[in-house]
Amino acid sequence: MAQISESEIRRIAEQAIEKLGEHATKANIEKVVHETVDRLQNEKMSTPSETVKIPHQHKSGERVIVTAFGKNKIGILAGLTGCLAATNCDVIDLSQKILKEFFTIMLLIDITHSAETFESIKQKLIETGEKFDLKVVVQHEQIFKSMHRI
Repeated sequence: MAQISESEIRRIAEQAIEKLGEHATKANIEKVVHETVDRLQNEKMSTPSETVKIPHQHKSGERVIVTAFGKNKIGILAGLTGCLAATNCDVIDLSQKILKEFFTIMLLIDITHSAETFESIKQKLIETGEKFDLKVVVQHEQIFKSMHRI
């Protein structure tokens, strides 16, 4: 089996960091480097200067927008984020506002690593919202963007 030099591994890591961008966490970089090294060793790649293909982090439909609104109650944020954590979803960004007794929240969620389907995650979020008397809407990011184009 062909050995990959330390400088080649560094080059792979640098390319991974560049391609992953804002998603370049230590765990993601290590995963990409290990996968690439394994693939290269299996292919017995003869030209080490060849550009390494890094998988794109977000395939179409793997990010969703969650919006919820209703009367403010203690535990709403914990309930919604707890539901997302239980389904192995990652909160990328969120914005919430409390106006007097009214609560609103909008979350951008990455569902890439969840074993659950989109429909299952959606149903669990809606059920969690119902416990707090919230109206919860869950949409794929692309649908949300299409609906809100000017």
